[in-house]
Amino acid sequence: MLLTALLLLAVAAPVPEQTEVLSAFPIEAQAPYLKRGGTDYRIGRQDLLELKVFDLKELDQTVRVADDGSITLPLLGRLDAAGLTKGELQALIARLLEERYVRNPQVTIFVKEYQSKKVAVSGAVKKPDTYEMLGEKTLLEMISLAGGLDRDLGKEIIIFRPQQDGTQRIAINLDQLVYEADPTLNVAVLPGDIVYVPAVEKVRIFVTGAVKNPNLYEVPRSEPVTVLKAVTLAGGTTDRAAQSKVQIIRTGADGSRITIPVNLKKVKNGKADDPVLQKDDLVLVPESFF
Repeated sequence: MLLTALLLLAVAAPVPEQTEVLSAFPIEAQAPYLKRGGTDYRIGRQDLLELKVFDLKELDQTVRVADDGSITLPLLGRLDAAGLTKGELQALIARLLEERYVRNPQVTIFVKEYQSKKVAVSGAVKKPDTYEMLGEKTLLEMISLAGGLDRDLGKEIIIFRPQQDGTQRIAINLDQLVYEADPTLNVAVLPGDIVYVPAVEKVRIFVTGAVKNPNLYEVPRSEPVTVLKAVTLAGGTTDRAAQSKVQIIRTGADGSRITIPVNLKKVKNGKADDPVLQKDDLVLVPESFF
């Protein structure tokens, strides 16, 4: 009966048009994240809200904040919710209900899902995923939530932060953050951030023939590997190695094979250049039969 009476009153009372968004607060106060040092969560887009009005169960409902930051309520139309605290939204709804339908309404709001407060952590971490960020979180805390750092790390961590005019890229030196424990680099993360921990890109080098440990070696792309270094990785040459007849066997883009001769003996004596190897190069050290 009560809900029917309210609906009858709603016919006579002016209801906001579908295009109108009511708000009691200025736009600059509606940043949809918890500001550092603050204590009250600000509602964000795609959050799931549970609305209750004391002694008026007919008005209880669960509603998700739309992408434009609004919610739609049966008797009140569209209200701007994103950027408001729960207390501010409760006060706004209570005021509108009291102005139109109910005396002294007691409105409570519970955030069931914090969709707007999520941070993605990807790359060289043990559990890459998107995580809810309840309360304030630092970069190291988010990495800890993702299971910690994995192996084969690059030299920096990148935070991609959405901005009104694009995406901000924040580079954090990994060694200074983790190993030197520089507190200034343990920055606060914000909702919507993407924390990316790049894995070091590796290049495969094959070393075979008259070396002590012929094998496939993976080396960081950022650290160029020469023929001499590759042979050193393979334990050095054996006594029967023909060091003046070393070859680089390289596969071209068209699949053809290119053979590049290298006189390793002259390289060691500083009388010849030490060629830098490319991805998937094979270093062949032939044996001498004399």
